[in-house]
Amino acid sequence: MKKLLPLVIIFTVALSSLACSFTIQVPETKTGPDTTTEINEAYPDTGVTTELSIEMGGGSLTIGEGSGKLVEGQITTNVPTWNPEVIRSDEKVTLTQSSADKSLTIPSGKLKNEWDLKLGTKEPIALEIKAGAYKSDITFGSVPLTDLSIEDGASQTRIVFNKPNSQVMDTFIYHTGASQVSLINLGNANFKEMVFESGAGSYTLDFSGQLKQDATVDIESGLSNMKIIVPAETNAVISLSGGVNNVSLKGTWTVDSNEYKTQSSNGPRLEININMGVGNLELISQKSNTL
Repeated sequence: MKKLLPLVIIFTVALSSLACSFTIQVPETKTGPDTTTEINEAYPDTGVTTELSIEMGGGSLTIGEGSGKLVEGQITTNVPTWNPEVIRSDEKVTLTQSSADKSLTIPSGKLKNEWDLKLGTKEPIALEIKAGAYKSDITFGSVPLTDLSIEDGASQTRIVFNKPNSQVMDTFIYHTGASQVSLINLGNANFKEMVFESGAGSYTLDFSGQLKQDATVDIESGLSNMKIIVPAETNAVISLSGGVNNVSLKGTWTVDSNEYKTQSSNGPRLEININMGVGNLELISQKSNTL
């Protein structure tokens, strides 16, 4: 890999510091005692895919698998104006914290805003997550997702698809600002189309898992460090555009100008289009189960 540009070095140091504390000078927020809201929402009885929207300010978000409910868990905050509410309509359930200031950084010290949720695995879900600056640890497992949309400010995010999605996901959209994001086992997400747009940051997109259908991925990123992992046995092609010129390769690739192909031509085809500005891009082709 070529030496980092000075600007990249400065950014990397700044991001490393940001990852440790996520603290800046912000207006003082009045806190009180911890308040915990119990979440226990059933699926709407409509017979169609349920839309679930999670809208939070800065804080921490943990999502795992639940029981027969649509969503259950706890939300704990010590900011009285941040107490969440649940809004239900015929086909949609919204967990919202509309009064929380999404421009704030991740609460630390006195501020607390912790969301610990579990999603149901019984019926299809179209999931939307909107957040400010937050930390998240999300495992979808057996959650049957038909669509997934995530929009956040600055985040430390880890999302794992540890089992194949039983539903075809039409679209997976991820918009983020200056963040550290790891998306693991994306092959299990079973999406048709994926869009990943980011500002400055550090990003790992791992396409391991069971790719069941042809899939297209469009990635657009600014000043960032980007790592793309593709199983060697996946029929994949990666096309590059933009100003990125620091590209390093691991594993075996066939290179033709700005196009990189794995050695496999069998099975569903994964097409990844990357438009990236100044930064570093690492393309890794490796055998499965070696992470």
